Amino acid sequence: MLWSNHSGGGGTSLFPGSASVLIFFILSGIVLSLVPFKQKDGGRYNWPGYYPRRIIRLCAPMFAAIALAIPAGYVAWHMGSTSRSALAVTYDADLPTIIHDILMQFDVLFNVSNGVNTLYGAPLARVDSPIWSMSWELWFSLTLPLAIWCISRIRRPGFAVITIFAAVFVSYWSGYFPLRLGLMFWLGVIIAKQFDKIKAIKLAAPVELALLIVPVGVIELSLVWHPGGIAEALLSTTMNAACMTVVVVSIIDGFTRRVLSTSPMTFLGKISYSLYLTHAIVIGGLAAFLPKLGIATPHAIAAASLLVSTVVAIAFWRAVEVPSMNLSRSLGKLKPDDTIR
Repeated sequence: MLWSNHSGGGGTSLFPGSASVLIFFILSGIVLSLVPFKQKDGGRYNWPGYYPRRIIRLCAPMFAAIALAIPAGYVAWHMGSTSRSALAVTYDADLPTIIHDILMQFDVLFNVSNGVNTLYGAPLARVDSPIWSMSWELWFSLTLPLAIWCISRIRRPGFAVITIFAAVFVSYWSGYFPLRLGLMFWLGVIIAKQFDKIKAIKLAAPVELALLIVPVGVIELSLVWHPGGIAEALLSTTMNAACMTVVVVSIIDGFTRRVLSTSPMTFLGKISYSLYLTHAIVIGGLAAFLPKLGIATPHAIAAASLLVSTVVAIAFWRAVEVPSMNLSRSLGKLKPDDTIR
């Protein structure tokens, strides 16, 4: 995804950012809900311990990435960059304005957006653009007990899924994006409730392959075709369903799950949060710096971005994310059977 989104090749990108974020929200709902559902019958889940554990787990790396992005944005701005990250803080304004802009970067509760515009239609202004989705992730994490309570009482999950996608259509048609983002998380919670049943499903390899190819085709179609009006709302809703299908196929007993369980993929999953938080900083910096060294071709910048982003993510994971995980576990009085990975 890093390569296709930043190589500037002019073609479509496999799993564009919008679809990737939707898949992330679905996966988040699954991962956060598995243990609470498992322990719900015994009433043993430690919700008071969950909150400090989850907030530290999310916010410590997030704030560290923002703290890195602010000086990086200043350097990019000083070098003449007009990227969104370089202009997120008005570095040449008076001191109160600069401080206001910097504090807004750390506002991950109310400075929400869809990655392009804020809730009130203003352009997104973040020095580290991926933070927009983590604001929603924080909200979803805070409201997880409500989601667990509601979905545990659903007796007809199929009807609930249909209702969710009807509401997603309304969200696209009306332009009110918070509704569909939250519902993708709740869709993940529904999948978590049915996780063992889905995990036991076995499909023939050609069927599984078709269930991957068709959704990816729908995702690509939504990227390049914009009919507008109700037709576009329907297409976008279908794209959300395609994202759900990709997630479900990765859970069932098939070759997709086996590939995702290999050591390289497991390692990428381990550093994925760090990679997500830091890749925009690295890419923005290289895009501004490498042309001054005579490296200006899009594919060369993309290749360098892929390599450097991975190295920086590993370093960030070791220096920031691992200590934050240890701190979150100690503050939440984590027990071995409460582990959320």
